[in-house]
Amino acid sequence: MTSKLFVNSLEPMQGNTINVAGSGTVLHAPGHVIQVVEGEYNTQTDITSQSYTDSGLSVTITPKSSSSKIYVITNLHTFINGVGIIGVKIVRGSTSILETQGSSGYQDNASDVVSMTKLDSPATTSAITYKVQVNHYAASGTLRINQLGGSRITVMEIAQ
Repeated sequence: MTSKLFVNSLEPMQGNTINVAGSGTVLHAPGHVIQVVEGEYNTQTDITSQSYTDSGLSVTITPKSSSSKIYVITNLHTFINGVGIIGVKIVRGSTSILETQGSSGYQDNASDVVSMTKLDSPATTSAITYKVQVNHYAASGTLRINQLGGSRITVMEIAQ
């Protein structure tokens, strides 16, 4: 048996929309996920720079509402075949939104997965690229990305 609900009109909460008569516009209740986009980078890459450099890990999302928040989750596989400390940051476009300087100290041939999360408020409906950058501080040897596995970045648009 199928249930049906009939109403004369619907009024969305402020900043939200409702699908009316198949218009394609969907209600986005505050706190709910609107869309999820994942990026991955599986190429083994050596980084010798002692300034922040793109790791190769990035993802692009186009928010459906300018009031939405974007929840960013990253997992970066790192390895050092020397001694050093690395810094990792999440960048929106060209703006750093989260940085962990000296996030991991390594000795010869050590690996780690650097995980970071950030709730961002980009206030736009234009395409946004989030990427992960790394820095090899106090280095001897080479910082290697993805020697022992691939890296991921996931972004979720959250309705407000």
